Amino acid sequence: MPSSEGRKRSRRACETCRELKRKCDGAEPCGTCVRFEYDCAYSKAASGRRSRKATDVATASSPATQISLPSPLVETGQAIQNSNSRIRSLEANSGAAFLRRLALRIDANNAPRMHTFAWNSFLGKRTAGYTPVSRLICEILSEREMKSLADVYYEKLDPVYGFVDRGGIDKLISNRWTYSQTVRPEDAVLCGIAALGYLFSQVQAGSLELDLAESARSVLERSMFEPPTATSITAWVLRVVYLRLTETPHIVWMASCMLMHMIEAAGLQYECAQGSILHPCPQTVNPEIRKRLVAVAQHLNTWVSFDMGRSRVTPGNVTDGTLSAPLGDRTVEIAELLPYSIILDPERASNVSELESALASVLQRVHSSPPSILAQVNLMLCLCRRLQSMNIAFQGSTLDQVLSLSSRGIQAAQDLLEERTPWHHMVNVPFHVVCVLLAIDTLSSTPQLRHAMHCLNSVAAVYKTEATQEALRTASLLISLHQKWKEKCAANLSDVLRMCPITSNIETQDGSSQLLNDANWLDGILGDLSTIQQFDLDRLLTPAPPWETDVNSV
Repeated sequence: MPSSEGRKRSRRACETCRELKRKCDGAEPCGTCVRFEYDCAYSKAASGRRSRKATDVATASSPATQISLPSPLVETGQAIQNSNSRIRSLEANSGAAFLRRLALRIDANNAPRMHTFAWNSFLGKRTAGYTPVSRLICEILSEREMKSLADVYYEKLDPVYGFVDRGGIDKLISNRWTYSQTVRPEDAVLCGIAALGYLFSQVQAGSLELDLAESARSVLERSMFEPPTATSITAWVLRVVYLRLTETPHIVWMASCMLMHMIEAAGLQYECAQGSILHPCPQTVNPEIRKRLVAVAQHLNTWVSFDMGRSRVTPGNVTDGTLSAPLGDRTVEIAELLPYSIILDPERASNVSELESALASVLQRVHSSPPSILAQVNLMLCLCRRLQSMNIAFQGSTLDQVLSLSSRGIQAAQDLLEERTPWHHMVNVPFHVVCVLLAIDTLSSTPQLRHAMHCLNSVAAVYKTEATQEALRTASLLISLHQKWKEKCAANLSDVLRMCPITSNIETQDGSSQLLNDANWLDGILGDLSTIQQFDLDRLLTPAPPWETDVNSV
C-alpha cells in the first residue's frame, strides 16, 4: 500500500515571497524570484528549536538588554522593513531603472544602458555653444520687453504652477527700471519669469534667455547665506522650474532639495503657530501664495527624487490646506496629486491594495489642461510600474482605463508640441508610455505604440536636440528587441507544430475526428488568453488538497 505523504512544503520562505504571499520552494534563490527576476533574500532571524534556545541563552547571559529603536515613520505611512522591497520600489518609481530592467528581460545583450532617457527635451544642452553672462536685468531687457515676457509666463505657466502674486509682479516691473544701476533681490524673480517666458516662446535658445537664467542664478547665490524670504523662495521655485525643463536630473535634484530646505528655514510649510517659540509666525505672506509655493516645491522635489531613485526632502509640520481654484487655474489639480505621490515613497511600506486603490482614484480624476493631464498620466505610469514590480497584472476595466488615460496623455503631449510649450512631460510621458505598454504586452495595448511613437517622432522633428533624438532611438530599439523576442517565440512554437501538426487527427468508430472534438473547448478561452499577463502556473497545474480552502471563498 503506497504511503500517503501530504503536500511537501518548505520550512522557510524568502522575504519577497512572504511579502507577495506566494509559494516559496526554500531554494537560494527560490524559483519564484528566479522566474520574475526578483532579489531573493531570507530573514537572518534564527529558526528552529535549537536556534531559539541558543538565542534565549545568549539573551539571559547578556549583562544588559538591547532595545531596538523603531525606524522613523514617513508621513502617515508605516516604515518599510525589507531592504529588497525598498530597492524594488526605487526601481519601479524611477522610469530609467524600470526601462533598464524591462530591456534586460527582453534582451540582456542589447539592452540600453542605465540612463534617464526623455527626461526633458534638452538635458542640459540648451546652453551648447554659448557661455551665459550675468548682467543687470535692466541691461538685458527694456521694461516693455519684460512686460511682454511676463505676459507669456502668465498665459502658459502660471495657470499650472500658480505661485506668484501677479499684481505684485506687475508693480515690481513698473518700479524696477527706476533703479537701473543696482542689483536688487527681486531681480532673481524677474529674471526667472523672463527666462521662462523666452523658453516658452522660442524653440531655439537665445543669448538673452541664457543670460537671464545665469543672472537669476548669480543673484540667488549671493543670498545663499542670508535668511530666506518669500521673495528668495519664489525665485528659487522659478529656478527649479526652469532647470526641470532644461537641465540634467542631478542638477535639478540638488536645486529642488535646497529649495525644500529653504522653505523649512523660512517656516513657510506651516501656518502661524500662536505662542510657539520653535514655530513663530513666518514672514508676512499671502496665505494662498504660501500654500502654493509649498505645493509646487513639493511636487517638483518628489518627482525629481523618484526619477533619480533618491531621497526626497520632507520638512516637518507641513500644514495641510485646500487651495482656492480661480477660473482657469489648474494648480489645484497638481496639488491634489500630492497625497497619491507620497504613497509611492520608497521608505513607505505601501501594500498592493493601497496601490490599487490609489491607481483607481487617479484613473477616475478629471484634469483639464495638457500639462495637468500629463502630470496625472505620469503618476498613473508610476503606479503601474510599482504594481507590475509586485507581479500584478492589469485586466478588464482597469486595463481599459489605463490605456484610455495613456492615449489621452499622448494627445496632451501632441497639443503642447503644437503650442511650442516644451513642458518636460511632453517627451517624458510618451516615452514611458511605450515602456509600460511593452511591459503590459496585450493585443489591446500594443496598437497604442503607434500613437506614442508618432508623438515622439513629432517632438524630435520640432525640437531637434540630442535628447529628443536619443529618446526616439531608444524607444525604437526597445520595440525592435521586443519584436525579435516575439518572433523567436513564434519560431519555437512553429517548430513544435511542424513536428506535431494539428491535422494529424485520430478517427473514432463513428468516423468523427476525436482530436477536433476534444479541442472544441479551446475556442472559448482563446480570446481570454490574450489578456492574461501572468499567472501562477504551479498553482494551475498542481491540484490543492481537499483540506486546503481558499480564504477568499469563505
